[in-house]
Amino acid sequence: MKKITIVTCLFLLSTFGFSQTQPKLSKLAITITNIVNKNDKNLIIGIYRKDDSFPTFNTFWKNQIVSVNSNSTTIYFEVPYGEYAIAVSHDVNGNKKLDTNFFGIPKEPFGFSNNFKPKMSKPEFNDCKFTFSNKNSAISINLID
Repeated sequence: MKKITIVTCLFLLSTFGFSQTQPKLSKLAITITNIVNKNDKNLIIGIYRKDDSFPTFNTFWKNQIVSVNSNSTTIYFEVPYGEYAIAVSHDVNGNKKLDTNFFGIPKEPFGFSNNFKPKMSKPEFNDCKFTFSNKNSAISINLID
């Protein structure tokens, strides 16, 4: 009877996420620079994994919205080590979205990891991906105005 109880407990623990295989979270520092319009409006920062809809600004894997009133700021995310891409939008008019023109070109400041600057179309995940590790735990993104 004791063997069944122990097996049942181990099964329940592993089923509900109490196993030791959960990825360790570490702190990723993202510094955003070239914030021109310092009007206490929000930066929208999104982290994407390979299979997420990068760089769609409303389908993040993880995101934060932070108020800004200086030329730069640093935001921290707790994520497991791995490959990610980041997209940032500065919502200067406060409507909680990235405004674009008729052709889909952003009318508000934006930026991507690797400081990728799109030419004729939006970037792909591989253009902006970086590897977050214990040796590479901070990145900087310069907004494009």
